[in-house]
Amino acid sequence: MKWAMRSTMAVCLLVSAGARAEEGGTIRGTVYVDGNEPLPEAQVAVVGTALVATTNAEGQFELRDVPPAKQELKISFPGYRDSTRSVTVVAGQTVSLEADLALDEQFGEEIVVTGSKFGEKRLESPVTVETVGAKTIQMAGGVSYVTALSVMKGVDYTDNGINEKRISTRGFNTQFNSRMLTLVDGRLAQLPGSGLPLGGQLPTPNLDVKSVEVVVGPASALYGANAHAGVVNVLTKSPWDEPGASVVLRGGSQELLDGSVRVAGTLNKDFGYKFNGQLLRGMDFAPSREPATHHYGSARLPLVFEGDMLKDYETRTAKAEGFLYYRAGDWNFKGGYGFSLYDGVTLTNAGRNHLRGWQVHYQTVSASHPNWFAQVTRTSSDAGGSYQLDRLASEVQTRGGIPDGPASLDALRDQIKFIDHSQLIDSELQYQNKFGGVNLITGVQLRLYNPSSEGTYLADINGTTLSATEFGGYAQADYSLLRDKLRLVAAARLDTHSNYSPQFSPKGALVYSLARNQNLRVGYNRAFKSPTILENYLFINNTLLGNRTGFLIKDAEGNLLSEIRPLVPEQVDSVELGYKATFFNQLLVDVVGYHSWYREFISSLTARTNPAQGTFAFYPDGRPVAEGTPAQGTLSTYSNFGRSRVAGIDVGAEYQLTPNILLNGSASYIRLLSFRNSDPTQKALLLNVPDVKLKASITLQDLVVKNSFVRLFGRYQSAYEFNSGRWNSSVFLQDGKVPARFVADLGLGYTFDNGLALSANVFNLLDDKSVDVLGSAPSGRSGYLQLSYKYAGLDY
Repeated sequence: MKWAMRSTMAVCLLVSAGARAEEGGTIRGTVYVDGNEPLPEAQVAVVGTALVATTNAEGQFELRDVPPAKQELKISFPGYRDSTRSVTVVAGQTVSLEADLALDEQFGEEIVVTGSKFGEKRLESPVTVETVGAKTIQMAGGVSYVTALSVMKGVDYTDNGINEKRISTRGFNTQFNSRMLTLVDGRLAQLPGSGLPLGGQLPTPNLDVKSVEVVVGPASALYGANAHAGVVNVLTKSPWDEPGASVVLRGGSQELLDGSVRVAGTLNKDFGYKFNGQLLRGMDFAPSREPATHHYGSARLPLVFEGDMLKDYETRTAKAEGFLYYRAGDWNFKGGYGFSLYDGVTLTNAGRNHLRGWQVHYQTVSASHPNWFAQVTRTSSDAGGSYQLDRLASEVQTRGGIPDGPASLDALRDQIKFIDHSQLIDSELQYQNKFGGVNLITGVQLRLYNPSSEGTYLADINGTTLSATEFGGYAQADYSLLRDKLRLVAAARLDTHSNYSPQFSPKGALVYSLARNQNLRVGYNRAFKSPTILENYLFINNTLLGNRTGFLIKDAEGNLLSEIRPLVPEQVDSVELGYKATFFNQLLVDVVGYHSWYREFISSLTARTNPAQGTFAFYPDGRPVAEGTPAQGTLSTYSNFGRSRVAGIDVGAEYQLTPNILLNGSASYIRLLSFRNSDPTQKALLLNVPDVKLKASITLQDLVVKNSFVRLFGRYQSAYEFNSGRWNSSVFLQDGKVPARFVADLGLGYTFDNGLALSANVFNLLDDKSVDVLGSAPSGRSGYLQLSYKYAGLDY
């Protein structure tokens, strides 16, 4: 019996010893960036095992049940160089370590989030993503961040004034371009009533912009309506990105005075705050009397020149923003308010508008987690005393001219001013995670449009209430195989609209790694553009009308010439073949070719009838348009028409000649291959952009003089035909085309050791007198001098 008991005890001791031998240890640690800032969402893997952990908001991680032995940890995060650390794990014990990741500054290693809604290297993105950082924005020196986007491959850039810059991609530009979705930190940034991008009315000043990412090409599978030609996402700085205080003062030609301030800080690593502000004043470029581009009013009477109706071309902007941040474990919370006030002249399809005290307000709250993201934003607007210059000209004509100069028209301006109390609610809920090697992202978005103009520019007359609701859900799966050499991406989205049938937007892409840092991709995208509030409900002078109901066009005898259907969403299917590669960590090459098929194309605001030429417009119920007025039967509206095919190629290269000299260049070509249209009253479709675009820059940094930079940038665009509303190159320009143009910009600067920096920029260095797009005033040579100061601190 004693022998049996001793045997049993021995077995128990052996089992216990075996259990202790098999018991693992624990590894705890923190991952930092450059030895300072904690890095969330970094991956920590035990080499040779399946053990993986992800760092939380404080950069902390924990790995349990690690086999006792000397283990190697591989720590990685996109855009940073991998780090390998050795640790000795003892059973039942905890070992601690700290790791530091450094930024990987190779070409193409920039991390972008807009293409796939999660961080990935630009070189590996399955779509075309162009990006500029805060440093490039600073060197570009523009009042608007959009100035820096002029360098981007495949982007059409138009300079419409000191504070009004616009971009478009893949053709079909208009003076009301709603084919590109503009976001700020993922939230919608557009005017609630018109659907136009906020542009110069964006409450965020350049000083707070961390980077700008542009998806070039259709992107509705993840972003829904109006991501038809691409997405612009402005990413701002958090208090943890850049704590401290910054001030920028700028002045120069066109009487420009511009001041911006940013203050951001942190408390106990969990609380953060940020405040931004900007005041700007300047004299914008004035149009010339010849050609007669900027003469308005009825052709039956002497036309009125725009400049005769305005006291001057003063433009003013005031902006303010405030945000609070809070971190709780893996969760990050943010809430903020923004405001902008804008005075100036802006382009539309119906001429130009004089904005006087136009206000934009937004309130936003968001919560983010490694797996979750939720955001709700309310945007509202107030038109102040803004009005349409063409309508003012018509009133001046009927009164026989301007009696005592522009000041005598103030009462008339107030009579015809816009009223705008529109609101937009934009919300999104998103979930992402990894399941067995598949990176899954899914989410829903809800947008509520509540426009209100009291009949001053929309059809909300006689108490009519206008509204629209968009709801969409999306999912994307991303999977790598063949030892990560082949990446498969598939996405789909279904959107519903209160006015239209559901829209399905699929997406698929293959990215194959030919060799290290050489990727070949092929992709397919379908996207759609829903008619905006303005395209549905425009109502100005009884003749500029949105197309929610449809129209009939008849001749003088009452014969039906054409029937204009109510608007439906426009669709595009596009295929792309792209190649991205870096060589010797000095040369980046990016080539993309695309072929797109459009249907149900939505026209710009187009004159469809002219009673003087024997054509008349009617509503479907038989009522004449503008019934009982001198303009009865006259109609300008939007319509779906035709099918078209477009193809193009964009080629870009970036070469680090020496550590101090960077060369950049791109060439783009686009062509309208075919267009079919069965409506004889609709004008032929134009690409409305130059066929050829060439861009090049050279940047010298710390060359000869330390802490200095010199940047020279040039862009060329070929001559092209343009027709958008009243802006018709065949009517206004002698050879029927917007002339070819070459513009060169120069920037140079120096940063002192005490946080001060001085820079200067000259735009349109060669004083080219042409325009980027018809309707803009010629902008001659201009220059600004800028002084900035940055205090690094306020992180407690």
